[in-house]
Amino acid sequence: MYISMKLSILHLFQCMKQCLFGYGVQERKKRFVKFSFRMSCLYDCKFACCQLRANLLVFLVVLKRVTCYLISHLSCLKIVGDWYAQLTSSVMKSDSHLGTITCKAGNSLCASASLIEAGNPSPETMICDICCSEPSFCRDCCCILCCKTISSAYGGYSYIRCEAKADDGYICGHIAHIDCALRAYMAGTVGGSVGLDAEYCCRRCDSRTELVSHVMKLLKICGSIDSRDDVEKILNVGFCIIRGSRRTNAKQLLRHIKSAMAKLQKGACIGDVFKEVEFLNANGGTPHHEESILHKRSSPLKMTSNFDYRVESLKLEDEIDQTLQALRKSQNFEYRLAEERLLVQKNYIMNLYEQLDKERSDLSSHTTMVETDTFVDAVIRRVDQIKREVLKLKDMKQVQNGFGSTSKTILKDYFGLEAESS
Repeated sequence: MYISMKLSILHLFQCMKQCLFGYGVQERKKRFVKFSFRMSCLYDCKFACCQLRANLLVFLVVLKRVTCYLISHLSCLKIVGDWYAQLTSSVMKSDSHLGTITCKAGNSLCASASLIEAGNPSPETMICDICCSEPSFCRDCCCILCCKTISSAYGGYSYIRCEAKADDGYICGHIAHIDCALRAYMAGTVGGSVGLDAEYCCRRCDSRTELVSHVMKLLKICGSIDSRDDVEKILNVGFCIIRGSRRTNAKQLLRHIKSAMAKLQKGACIGDVFKEVEFLNANGGTPHHEESILHKRSSPLKMTSNFDYRVESLKLEDEIDQTLQALRKSQNFEYRLAEERLLVQKNYIMNLYEQLDKERSDLSSHTTMVETDTFVDAVIRRVDQIKREVLKLKDMKQVQNGFGSTSKTILKDYFGLEAESS
């Protein structure tokens, strides 16, 4: 029966060709009626082969375009549009009779189908008339970047789903392969105008999703996998996500990933490698808080029974990292201020030199005694002024040792910085 259906489809293509290239309008009309009859007979047989039925759906997409062409050339065939709509609706109706939930991409493992069958529908997603209008694209199982289906192996480590809130409480719901997003510079750490820091930027809604928690999920998954090759593959994905990140928790995770990869290359047991990951999950990941322990000097350090030196070491690393970042910001401010004031002083001295050169030229061009005395006095005053400004520049150059080592008087007079009262 399958072979006969296949042959019937071949006959349909032959009829379609005759409809397009028949001689004369009347001949085209006659052959199109024949084509319509064969198409109806083929689908009315109610065959149960799902694969062939899926192929027929693809064929209908092509048929729709051909029908539009025929309508434009055979204006009297008004029934064509109604016939096509009736045929496509019968396709969907017959599929529902079979009791199957079809995916637009033909994926039998589609997440939306499995959720509906289990009685747990996915959260409502916003209406999308861009990528989701494609006949073979499914938002629940197709990557928005490459349009290929995703894999749910190992907890779906290889893709990310955008859960950003849209209008009226709907979510975006589009998914993307991590590898595709990394190659498209839409995930990981990307500088420039994109400005991602261990984040994912959705191509559909431009919302950002932090990926540090996703990497934590990857490390947790690795502890339950027996295949060393799969573990290394997953670790490499996590490494690419947080590489170059400035986040403290991302840096800490990167060190754990590098350590795990090195241990695996030396032949260590997978279970032993990821024991420390279980510790991180139990403590909510690498801590990232704004308050400093040193700020609370009045309260003594309490050593509780569940004290863990590893937690405290992570806190100290976080505090040191924040201190260094604050220092970098203050140093950048001091550098920009020093650069601005020193360049202004240099340009001022250069202008004085130009004026001195002009006054010397005027002095040499005058011969009378009165005029000569006037220009000599002007030259002497200009030289004294230049000396004072050069000495001022010399004092300003003391900032090369740092603002903390520079005299408060110099900072106040030349850089406009008031000394803080202790």
